[in-house]
Amino acid sequence: MPHGLAVAEVVLACILLIALVPVVWLVARRRWLAHAGWVFDCSLRRSDATPGSWMLGVARLNGEAIEWYRVFSWSLRPKYVLRRGETQVSASRVLDPDERALLFDQERVVGLEGDGLRVELAMAPPRMTAFLSWLESAPPGASYR
Repeated sequence: MPHGLAVAEVVLACILLIALVPVVWLVARRRWLAHAGWVFDCSLRRSDATPGSWMLGVARLNGEAIEWYRVFSWSLRPKYVLRRGETQVSASRVLDPDERALLFDQERVVGLEGDGLRVELAMAPPRMTAFLSWLESAPPGASYR
């Protein structure tokens, strides 16, 4: 019977390892993202997408770009990249009643256009203030017009 018990222990160890790898990857990926810029929680929806198609993610301000990554992804590359000098705010609004079930209740939505891409970002009001300040400010070393 000890042989059968050893096989069960190996199978259980493999199952635990398979279950822990994605969790460890998500934590390590988030720490890696935070190493190179300011990272904050931010949901995204393409403006041409269906109304309920919000994607949970994190945004990273990295130099002159905002990079958006899906939370549950294996990729180290951003799904969307918007450049600061080429991105403009098209609208800002509170959540619609239908969106309150999909997103956090106090979040605000900002519409962005740039690089031929139209997206909406949903984030907490303090993050929104910091993000819009970054977006509308002049890049370091740029001459003021």
